[in-house]
Amino acid sequence: MEKVYSIEERIVLIVEEFLDNVKEKEPFAYYLEDYRFRLRAKLVEILATPAFDSALEGMLKCIEARINKLDLENEKELRRVLEAVEKTNELLKEFLEGDKVKDKSVLSKVSGRLGTIAEELRLEINRRFGGFFNRIKKLFGR
Repeated sequence: MEKVYSIEERIVLIVEEFLDNVKEKEPFAYYLEDYRFRLRAKLVEILATPAFDSALEGMLKCIEARINKLDLENEKELRRVLEAVEKTNELLKEFLEGDKVKDKSVLSKVSGRLGTIAEELRLEINRRFGGFFNRIKKLFGR
């Protein structure tokens, strides 16, 4: 018998499915937009319910767990996870701007944390793969 997932679990599953093997998803732009639309649809379903806050916290835990398992030497994977975190944060900011969410405290907290994660990822990418010397190395294939 198959397990029946709650709406919060389905939202977390959408995030997990997308972030697993993110480096192998081609064409990436298509998968990223598909992820955004599916996530938005599920969040809109539970917008006015108490499950919205727990779904947001579940998403954040899932993203943080995936970040902790990242291969920091793989530039493609780092950049794609960064894009996914930024898209997720953009989506949450859309809900922050609207009037449909009454209590925005958890939404604001999760959005702020995702912004911090995105900034940390961006700094890590620049530290590992940016800079003048790394660009010269890439140019000469070393």
